[in-house]
Amino acid sequence: MKPSYSLFFHKTFLRSDLARVGVATSPGSIAVPKEREWQRIGFINLPLEPPFQIKSMKDILFIFFNHEAFRLLFCIIWLILCGMIECFMAQLSDIRYNYVYPGKTPALQDLLFDAFPYLSNVQLVNYLLETTIICTVIGLALQSPDWTTRWTILRRWCFIMGWLYLFRSITIVVTTLPSPLRDGCIAPALSLSGSVGQRFGAFFETVAGNDQSCGDNIFSGHTCVMASCALAWRIHARANRILGWLLYLIAAAGILMIIFTHYHYTIDVLLALFIVYVSWYIYMRCIRDATMHYVLGHELHTEMSVFDTNGGMTAKEKYQFLVCQPHPLGSRILMWICMYADGLDIRLRSLGTFDSRGKWRRPQPETQQTMIEC
Repeated sequence: MKPSYSLFFHKTFLRSDLARVGVATSPGSIAVPKEREWQRIGFINLPLEPPFQIKSMKDILFIFFNHEAFRLLFCIIWLILCGMIECFMAQLSDIRYNYVYPGKTPALQDLLFDAFPYLSNVQLVNYLLETTIICTVIGLALQSPDWTTRWTILRRWCFIMGWLYLFRSITIVVTTLPSPLRDGCIAPALSLSGSVGQRFGAFFETVAGNDQSCGDNIFSGHTCVMASCALAWRIHARANRILGWLLYLIAAAGILMIIFTHYHYTIDVLLALFIVYVSWYIYMRCIRDATMHYVLGHELHTEMSVFDTNGGMTAKEKYQFLVCQPHPLGSRILMWICMYADGLDIRLRSLGTFDSRGKWRRPQPETQQTMIEC
């Protein structure tokens, strides 16, 4: 029998290890199909889950105006707000830069600046940045099995990037360094004497890559975006590893180009890589702990709960002997914030773990034990 195109596509582009465990199928397919529960947000009454197939104009409205889309809108607004705060802080940093470093101050000594060749075309960084974003968005959109997965990935990216912009707005204003540009940098006139409207408009110029600030050094925002795209692909992609390595090479080329063009110091890039990875790890850890807590009934100290459930007091004592951590390093409030941004409570309602009003249906001990044994 001649193999179908879908089977050829599945074997060629989807990762075989995910296919064996059934991850390549739609995650939304495990939701309770018969419970079409509705919930009211303000004056709008909508289903808890978006439709997986568009059969009418009403389904299109549900896709863009249901709970998943509301959370996505919240995360986009959060990203824009944090980006504007970072833009205003960069302008404040330019004012201080003009006072501390009048004229074209030479850059600080940087080891990789001396080791690598210098390229004067800074726009190469923006081109590679845009390519990384486009490849990530299109690739993950095509690979995602349903709208719930697409919204979840996009919300995660927007929420974490908003946090990175907010944190970066603090670091660029507390310490002012000389610009790494070889020809020096003069603070733009808009930052020094621009009107309120012009300062708001500078946000869109910054997004387009047409505005160059002198004081926004630590840490690299371009590296944050490209590293976040690479991590989003690493976590969510179902494609063959060849496509993944292609994206990683594009992101790595963009990050190296930041150093080649002296767009940022090497320390800016290194700090950005570390902060991005830690931010993604903390966020995903909060989602994992919340899932273990609400689905299996584990305590917030997840590892301790697993040892206690499977091995009793002896295993619990062994865990403490090996790890020496009687209290978890985490925050319940942070977990709730990540749950809300991620839409985890929506998915828990679709499984029946939360009722339509968001109340937790605590699993029974025998149910919990059966799930663990399986």
